Amino acid sequence: MSQRDAAVDREATAGDPLLEVSNLSAVVQGFEVTHGIDLEVREGEAVALVGRNGAGKTSTFRSIMGLTPVANGSVRFDGEELLDLRSELIPKRGIGYQPENRDLFTGMTVEENFRLPIWTSGRARGIDDEDALVEDIFDLFTELEGRRNAEVQNLSGGQGKMTAIGRALALQPDLLLLDEPLEGLAPVVVENLKSYLHEIIKRDISVLIAESNASHVPDIVDRMYVIERGEIVDSGDPEVLAEDEEIQMLMQGGGE
Repeated sequence: MSQRDAAVDREATAGDPLLEVSNLSAVVQGFEVTHGIDLEVREGEAVALVGRNGAGKTSTFRSIMGLTPVANGSVRFDGEELLDLRSELIPKRGIGYQPENRDLFTGMTVEENFRLPIWTSGRARGIDDEDALVEDIFDLFTELEGRRNAEVQNLSGGQGKMTAIGRALALQPDLLLLDEPLEGLAPVVVENLKSYLHEIIKRDISVLIAESNASHVPDIVDRMYVIERGEIVDSGDPEVLAEDEEIQMLMQGGGE
């Protein structure tokens, strides 16, 4: 089965909504930067949120994680309203988050970055075998095995992205938010990282990926949302949207 066929099969068999974002508007420095965002990710589904830089992808993700103030709306995860929770409690509910800037703990090794979330929040997620979980992450990201004792500031760009995603997996999330995981990487590294993303999706982890390059995601995700100027302007089949001329113009900043 091809990767795209696998995506179609996942969409047909996806379960109930896991993440439901409704009428969400985020505020940064007193300005409303997203407006009435509606999107959902179902159980076992991979979804993309695509838009050019500054379109509102990161603000949407940070709102979901409780890191950006919300003017109005709702974010429900597995039936629970997240806006009622403090931000530090949200990963404990089962959402892993890889920020756009990676946000790794410099001065610590790759392995220590994987272990730190377990040390701080593992009990809340019922993790009782820290070593086995860390080794499972290294089994997934085989390229990092030889770098486990390297301090993260000494990693390549691709290895840094892998470490950030691995850290987001450390609490065994049900949903993974990946903000620009493929941005700024050489084509060969993009394809390599895509293979790791496919393996993550095969583990029945729901995934929401933000990307500024619409061509990166059609072979990964089941559905796509397009965001522009803080609003969802289209959604549907990833292959169709990625080839749409108007969407391509938006990605290049040429839309009105």
